[in-house]
Amino acid sequence: MRVRPSRSRLTRSTFPGSAALRSFETAGRLLSFKRAAQELKVSEAAISFQIRQLEEELGVELFERGHRQIKLTPAGRAYLGTVQQAHRDLMMATLSLTGQEKAQVRVSMVPALAEHWLVPRLGGFMQRHPDIAVSVLASSDLVDLDRDEVDVAIRYGSGQWSRAEVRHLMDETIMPVAHPKIARRLSRRKVDAATDIPLISNLQHPDEWANFLPHLPGGRHAAGLLRLETSALVLRAAVEQLGIAIGRRPFVDDFLARGELVPLVDQEQPTGKGHFILTPKGRKGQRPEVMHFVEALCEFAAAELDKKT
Repeated sequence: MRVRPSRSRLTRSTFPGSAALRSFETAGRLLSFKRAAQELKVSEAAISFQIRQLEEELGVELFERGHRQIKLTPAGRAYLGTVQQAHRDLMMATLSLTGQEKAQVRVSMVPALAEHWLVPRLGGFMQRHPDIAVSVLASSDLVDLDRDEVDVAIRYGSGQWSRAEVRHLMDETIMPVAHPKIARRLSRRKVDAATDIPLISNLQHPDEWANFLPHLPGGRHAAGLLRLETSALVLRAAVEQLGIAIGRRPFVDDFLARGELVPLVDQEQPTGKGHFILTPKGRKGQRPEVMHFVEALCEFAAAELDKKT
């Protein structure tokens, strides 16, 4: 399908429908009409129709459609970022206005995981469970599920928490990533030969480059290292073309899907750690709303795993 940019049907008094935007965001994030249909519980034809209608309204093509795969066009990547940010803003505003008469699920996780992984995926859960109010508490602090007002916590580690029911959510893998322009500068050089391009180091994971550059910093001057404190800052610096970073899944997944960052190696490396769901022991952790939310988290993680394989 070819869409002429000059034929956009939008005016200042119109706005793309929520169903079309939801279909576009899901398909753009998953890079699959089929998986988008599965997540939204609709047919693949419905997803395709909604996105075709959206492209006609906007007057631009959002996807390049191949035989068995789709890719975002440059316009699609830019629009996806805008739609996802608007989605996050609307979601957080909606969560803050949720009525107290609904069943409550309070979930705690680190800010980067909340922003880049959970919130973009909450729409499907809220549609399926309109009677459950979700409150997202973004914090890196340890929680006491018996004392604090938290029903579900997602924490990073090796899975050893004795005072909670623990369920594996997803493993962590890492890989060097960079902005496409930086990747083109590398050409066929390996990362360890790119001494003219700064490396971005995560202060929370000071040894993360060891899997790829075991002799660092032996061959690289300290001026060639940019040290930042969190995964969110590291990824932002890479998007701004400040250097090569280590992308940690799942934080980097949406950046890769949008084409803002690209992997620099064929094989990502497991870290031996991962993200785990913690719920209180006993009846508090077995409330129906908590169990529904935990199952949804596992579905989100499984969808990401399917996308990688």
